[in-house]
Amino acid sequence: MPRLTKKFVENVAIPDEKYITVWDDKLIGFGVRVRPSGKKAYIVQAKKNRKTIRKNVGIHGTLTADQAREAAADLLRQIHAGVNPNEEAKKEQAKPTVSNLCQQFLDEYVPSHCKPRTAVEYRHCVDKYITPALGSLKVENVAREDVAKLHNTMRNVRYQANRTLGVLSVIFNQAEVWGLRPERSNPCYNIKKYKEQKRERFLSPAELSCLGEALKEEAEFASSAVTAFWLLIYTGARLSEIQTLKWEYVRGNKIHLPDSKTGAKGIPLNQPALEVLSNVARIEGNPYVIAGKQDGAFLTDLQKPWRRIRKQATVLFWLLHTEAVAKLIKKLTEEIGQRPTWEESQKAGETENLELPVGLADVRIHDLRHTFASEAVMTGESLPMIGKILGHTQTQTTARYAHLADDPLQSASERIASSLKKAMAG
Repeated sequence: MPRLTKKFVENVAIPDEKYITVWDDKLIGFGVRVRPSGKKAYIVQAKKNRKTIRKNVGIHGTLTADQAREAAADLLRQIHAGVNPNEEAKKEQAKPTVSNLCQQFLDEYVPSHCKPRTAVEYRHCVDKYITPALGSLKVENVAREDVAKLHNTMRNVRYQANRTLGVLSVIFNQAEVWGLRPERSNPCYNIKKYKEQKRERFLSPAELSCLGEALKEEAEFASSAVTAFWLLIYTGARLSEIQTLKWEYVRGNKIHLPDSKTGAKGIPLNQPALEVLSNVARIEGNPYVIAGKQDGAFLTDLQKPWRRIRKQATVLFWLLHTEAVAKLIKKLTEEIGQRPTWEESQKAGETENLELPVGLADVRIHDLRHTFASEAVMTGESLPMIGKILGHTQTQTTARYAHLADDPLQSASERIASSLKKAMAG
């Protein structure tokens, strides 16, 4: 028998029909199998407990003869030690991947422990970020550097990067519960989250006035959406709480929600909110206040009408509160016979090399809740009271509005000092 070298293997004649196997004369059990197609593969073969064990080592060309010999020697040592490398490979292949873990997490954990909206967010993180990056890795082999690499690739979308890291941490905690990883081995541990700039956008009185006018104009075309926005402004409720509000939850001057982001809660209904509700027509067979187009359903898309409304409000804001742009809006109104749209105004501004202010174009629906809270602070309401109205479970959530109370405090201080000065002056 020959010694299998690169030169020898490359010169082995290609058989016409059945494959042939040439065995090495030094390393017993190491050989090369040559097929009629010309493919040459290194193999090992040995007997243990009267059972023949055969294992592929690799393809010639991918491995050199020396590399194949070294790998073959290791495999033969395992076989003689009582280890069947084929069985070990099957066991390794059967180990769950991150993709398997994520699916189990979504199927078993999420339905029992998460609210519907949270479930949607978890699935989004899994499908868009986690599975594409880590899905093929074995659960037990995922290391902190793998998670850190994923987190780093998302550094330009910091909020989403941190949310994805949080979801991944929950998934690996559950992997430990299911016995798929050792305890306290979560690879997300000690990975520092990116700093997020908390957005605080509150509408000014001038902006609120323009928004109010835009809502009135839109009511003819999207009455359900406009109702939702009025209720959000007057109650400070979360979007999902108003969007899915059922008539049965409205009792007297309060909304009784059986479930919300923070569990069961009550939302006070003030007079303006009650007036809005009194003007909403109930649709037979539809339990929702914000009725959708489908029978018995709520309105699912509030973003589209909101984008339209905030653009209308922005044009009004330009017209009433920005002198330079107001001239442009008036000029366009004369030319086209009606108030221009946001898009028409933008185009005209580019033509005249006039930069238009953002106005209300950056206002999100959630900013209506912030505006309610900021107004509460500036009218002198206490933070604990505001927290109760908004349904905050943690005081630090409400504390983000504390700085807005500076002006009322200053006014109070001025009144007190003025009174003291007057008394001391006799």
